[in-house]
Amino acid sequence: MKEYVRAKADAMKKINDLALPGEIVIFGSTYMSEFPIYELINKCKLENAVYNRSIKGLTVKEAIEILDDCVVDIHPSKVFIALGEEDESDPDAVFAYGCLISTLRQKLPGAMIYLIGLTNEGLFAEGFNKNILSLCDNKKVKYIDLVKKSASENALFKAQFKQLSCFFRTRSIAMSDVFSLASL
Repeated sequence: MKEYVRAKADAMKKINDLALPGEIVIFGSTYMSEFPIYELINKCKLENAVYNRSIKGLTVKEAIEILDDCVVDIHPSKVFIALGEEDESDPDAVFAYGCLISTLRQKLPGAMIYLIGLTNEGLFAEGFNKNILSLCDNKKVKYIDLVKKSASENALFKAQFKQLSCFFRTRSIAMSDVFSLASL
């Protein structure tokens, strides 16, 4: 495991006591670690806390090693996983992803798990997304294929957040919330 990944996971573990159980965790690698999730959440009124436990450069195999520290110890009701972008050279990445999902299902049996597909294009991303889609049962494990093309990075982040935010809710969306999301 890369030293900075372990250091980042250790830092996250130290603040887990501040997290509220039953909320939402995002666990991913580079793309989600750089996603402006908190800035976008601040523009919306969500009834759940969202904890971003993503680490730049995180591989699927490293994610398995730090799963307890970054996700399980928080006891979330929903887990969004966005991994794979760092695993193009690992032929066992999809198998490891399956192990990660099995471990999560065992340790957090009541949690909903959402697998976020890779947003980059190419044969690896296409194959990887197809394989992680096969891990879904559409009951406790669901797949999210994020919007991939937009005029600017800012517009893309907003479009992807709109797509994700419907899964962040535990109740039906109110009309005032619809207008809030529309103004993003």
